[in-house]
Amino acid sequence: MHPQFHNDLRAPRVTLPQSAGAAAVRLRSDADLALACRRLQSWEQWIQKRQLEVTAIAAPTGFEAARAEWMRAQFAGLGLAVSIDAVGNVLAQRAGADSGRPVVAVSAHLDTAFPPGTAVRPERRDGRLWGPGICDNGAGLAALLALARCWQEMVTHDHASLLFVATVGEEGEGDLRGMRHLFRPGTRWASRIAWTLVLDGPGTAQITAAALPSLRLRAVLEGPGGHSWSDAGRASALHAAVRAGAALLAQVQSEPGELACNLGCLRGGSAVNAIAAQAECKIDLRARDATRLRQLDQAVRRAFAAGVEQENAAARAGRVQARIERIGARPGGELAPDAPLLGLVREVDAALGIVSQIQCASTDANIPIAQGRQALRLGTGGTAGGIHTLEEWYDPAGRALALRRLLWILAELAGAEFALRSAQPCLPAG
Repeated sequence: MHPQFHNDLRAPRVTLPQSAGAAAVRLRSDADLALACRRLQSWEQWIQKRQLEVTAIAAPTGFEAARAEWMRAQFAGLGLAVSIDAVGNVLAQRAGADSGRPVVAVSAHLDTAFPPGTAVRPERRDGRLWGPGICDNGAGLAALLALARCWQEMVTHDHASLLFVATVGEEGEGDLRGMRHLFRPGTRWASRIAWTLVLDGPGTAQITAAALPSLRLRAVLEGPGGHSWSDAGRASALHAAVRAGAALLAQVQSEPGELACNLGCLRGGSAVNAIAAQAECKIDLRARDATRLRQLDQAVRRAFAAGVEQENAAARAGRVQARIERIGARPGGELAPDAPLLGLVREVDAALGIVSQIQCASTDANIPIAQGRQALRLGTGGTAGGIHTLEEWYDPAGRALALRRLLWILAELAGAEFALRSAQPCLPAG
């Protein structure tokens, strides 16, 4: 548990119905589950179509409503009980036979890292899917729908209820708003969800069982402004911001895997020939260790104090002032090495021949992990590149293995029984 973000909320203690090793043996020998995996693999064109469709609906953080409505309609079309909660999360429930058994949640975030107005026209090209957000998190949302469809068409009995969740506010300044709402004390689901799988990103090689804490800050600098010639030498808010940024980078050096300091946005001024009356800088701070994260926070404050002091000392007139606001704080934590959920994933990976390793990252899983719950983030297969750029792409080759992995894990957590031999015909492939 990350001490800076300690949260006393806890889900009930839970255990798997059988050991992780025994579960993997059972899953491997389940003929109906094997048929379900093959059926799921045959839906690739259906999955790709949904991935392209959902990606084509712009969903900047804070503007996810249109995409949420599309997901609601998709879940409803599969026959699930669907609602949209107060913050915009889409919740689709498949009720299990045992109402007293803890709920299994599977989630994927709705929002993208791109600003409003970004042109989004996803397409197939050269065997890949292209478009801003096509992987992050179009692939996750498509996998969420595929798993929901699988449950509706092929599971004849499940003991635990499944909750499929499309969350808001995962990217940028969203501060994990959707997941915070889902797990806040007093909500319907906070005391019922025991297991959480977050679908985000490509591949199968990484298991995010360690939640990376972060701070996001906004520095606002204000000065008198003026004309670049007639008021030359007057204190500039933008000059102070630049000085502060230089001072910060002189103090802090990112260490891959341990800490990072990123000046993500710097803007200010009104014209090329005007002394800036205002400037704004947004900073992202991450560190695995709580003490080092606090030190990064302090370094930012020292740097901006120094930048303002330097600019005011150099100015012939006027003064600049600065204030720093916290605009995000993601909690950290990690699953214990002997956590039941992690053990199950490890055994499933061994049975499927997946070579995976534990990763520390910042995702929607931060919230339940920080609360001491059984939760982690898994990839949705395939490969990807250009994440968070306009040239983002996703190659679905290898997606079937990731979906098989997810299906096995969920089947064990929910106590699902498959019966494909009498299953109704599938939806059309398109």
